[in-house]
Amino acid sequence: MIAPYWHEETTIQEIHTAFRQGQLTSQKLVMYYLERIALFDQDGPSINAVLDINPDAIAIAIGLDVQYAQSGLVGPLHGIPVLLKDNIQTGDALSTSAGAYALKDWKADEDAALVKKLRSAGAVILGKANMTELAHRIGREGMPNSFSSRGGLVLNPYGPQEFDVGGSSSGSAAAIASNFAAVSIGTETSGSLVNPATRNSLVTIKPTFGLVSREGVIPLSYSQDVAGPLTRTVEDAAILLDVIAGRCERDHATHGIPSHTSNYCDHLIVHGLARKRIGVYRGKIPDDQAEHVDQHRFEAAIDVLRKQEVEVIEDITIPDVEKEIPSLLRYEIKHSLNTFFKRAKPSTGYATFDEFLTTYFQHARLQPYGFDSFISGTDRKEELANSEWIMQKLLNQGLHDEYAIENVMKNHALDAIVFPSAAGFAVAARAGLPSISVPAGYKANGQPFGITFTGPMFQERTLIELAFGYEQATQHRKKPNLA
Repeated sequence: MIAPYWHEETTIQEIHTAFRQGQLTSQKLVMYYLERIALFDQDGPSINAVLDINPDAIAIAIGLDVQYAQSGLVGPLHGIPVLLKDNIQTGDALSTSAGAYALKDWKADEDAALVKKLRSAGAVILGKANMTELAHRIGREGMPNSFSSRGGLVLNPYGPQEFDVGGSSSGSAAAIASNFAAVSIGTETSGSLVNPATRNSLVTIKPTFGLVSREGVIPLSYSQDVAGPLTRTVEDAAILLDVIAGRCERDHATHGIPSHTSNYCDHLIVHGLARKRIGVYRGKIPDDQAEHVDQHRFEAAIDVLRKQEVEVIEDITIPDVEKEIPSLLRYEIKHSLNTFFKRAKPSTGYATFDEFLTTYFQHARLQPYGFDSFISGTDRKEELANSEWIMQKLLNQGLHDEYAIENVMKNHALDAIVFPSAAGFAVAARAGLPSISVPAGYKANGQPFGITFTGPMFQERTLIELAFGYEQATQHRKKPNLA
């Protein structure tokens, strides 16, 4: 269907070059990805990453082709097919269910703030990606972290039967790893971007809390929810972040963005690692990360940093990684979902979270793994004026703790801390700090391995320099074999 020059791992800039050379149109590109979804997502290995296809995608692409012929690119994402995690609202024919069967027919009145920005930049919303239900493992311990009652189980394209795909942005990651779209947008409350990125040989930028608007994203935590890109290259991630970042009048968390925040694409520097100070985390690996860490490949990554003129600071101690500190999600999930159900336009048909939860009791077949975690995770006080929540929120700020991750970076004058796989996801999420994950090779059994750089608040530009420099020095990513 696509011209012979085509290759699956193409980038946004390569697509635009093909537009300019008359070798490709947005319509052909959309049709190409739809064909791959039919052959490999819904058939063949049945990755099951794509939950819903936008019925207007081809028509939108045709309209963008007409605009291109008349006046050129309308923006940095002109004609680029984008998949959205299914908790991100769109005011079109697509449902926004957050993977819940009970919400499969709910269609939002308007686009989420970040979706408006994507459309203004010329993106084609190709569809919605499957995800862990409500972005949270709601069942008992045996529940896979990529299952939803609406969409079923998402598989890892590098080993559908062997490897964990990661959650909760599982479909957003597996789809891009499988070349079912050019790029995607996922969300994270605690690890849901960096985990699937490192397990699917992808790049992600988990932004500083407040850099990207949460308006129109079905919430879990007032204190930790963020949205960010999942891509095959650092360049594509920077392009997407440039589009979706910025102040939103309806989201107060974005009102603290520094005015000097720069164009992230300006920081795609080949030698971006040179003369940086990076701390290496060699502490305890959380239990849920241990099987994904490859110490040999982590050491190889550190060797690359040294060869790129990085000042490597060894044995950085971050006690918070080793502590079992509860996420604010435990205290905020019920309150935030109650807010969603009460404010949803149009109504979802449920006035409160408890009313929504009754559907699981009435139709237990919709959740074969049970919903124990949801019940135990939402049995706290609904009001946020309680001492547990207040003290935990203060603790997460970390300002009084010299061993908090922010103060560790400050005390060592670090540009970032590098973690094996996504080992530092929880502490970075609690502190609201930015992280960027990048492919770092493959284990002997073919399972992807990645590294994650975490930096100070609103220092995404520095993290992009680090990740781009590492990516250009290694070129680790390989596409999965789906044939």
